[in-house]
Amino acid sequence: MQYKEPIISVCIPTHNGSKHIAETIKSVLNQTFQEFEIVISDNGSTDDTVQIIKDFNDPRITKIDCLPPVSPADNWNNAVRLAGAGLIKLLCQDDVIFADCLEKEVKALSESANSDCSFCFHTRNLITENGRHVWDPIKSSFRAGKYSISELLPRIVRSGGNPIGQPMAVTFRSESFQKASPFMGEFVIDLDMWVKLLETGHGLALGEVLSAFRVNGDSWGIELSKKQFRMMYDFNLQMRSKHPNIVTKLDSQKGRLKCFVRTFARRFASRWVFRN
Repeated sequence: MQYKEPIISVCIPTHNGSKHIAETIKSVLNQTFQEFEIVISDNGSTDDTVQIIKDFNDPRITKIDCLPPVSPADNWNNAVRLAGAGLIKLLCQDDVIFADCLEKEVKALSESANSDCSFCFHTRNLITENGRHVWDPIKSSFRAGKYSISELLPRIVRSGGNPIGQPMAVTFRSESFQKASPFMGEFVIDLDMWVKLLETGHGLALGEVLSAFRVNGDSWGIELSKKQFRMMYDFNLQMRSKHPNIVTKLDSQKGRLKCFVRTFARRFASRWVFRN
């Protein structure tokens, strides 16, 4: 089968992801929109991740770059560096996108009325290790439409979390990323980038559920929650300092309180989600 030049690059950073990487890749290969490429940046995997990827033997997987161990942010940046298309989606190794995800994202960002948008984002479901759909205590959603940084940043800060979503919930323009790059940090790598992209253009909410984010006991563990709380708390203060004309003192105060509440909500939810 002949494939056209890619309009969108799906960039998958991996590290010991053999358990779910095949499902993740299949979710991309089975898209209704086929003008894409998949590029892989592997971060020193010691399991069968790379071999599983190679076994697909699919021409749409155009690059597999194996790195020595680096930071997650560096691996994300390398994955994007491999991209050759004008639109980019970063997809983590255990998440999945629904069949019409790329079609709807590409269509939205290709419309002339949305040429001022640096990225689009959608709502996602929450699933467990075995793919069971679960209740999400921190899920946020936006009405479909364009949002400027002055509209979106206060809402982000007040949320005390990441209402835009994890990487698979976002597709951004390559040219916008070049202005905003690189990915930085540890626990708010994605949210930090979404704000930097907002500094280059609007965010476009699609108002639909188009992907699923996989959680496990480790990702919702108490120690990790403490670290994420500290990072989100600091991020909140940084946004107040960096954008004092957009983020008010009250926004910052509400966000810090909400961050505290969200941390306990995650701990409570983890006992219910992972009890079986």
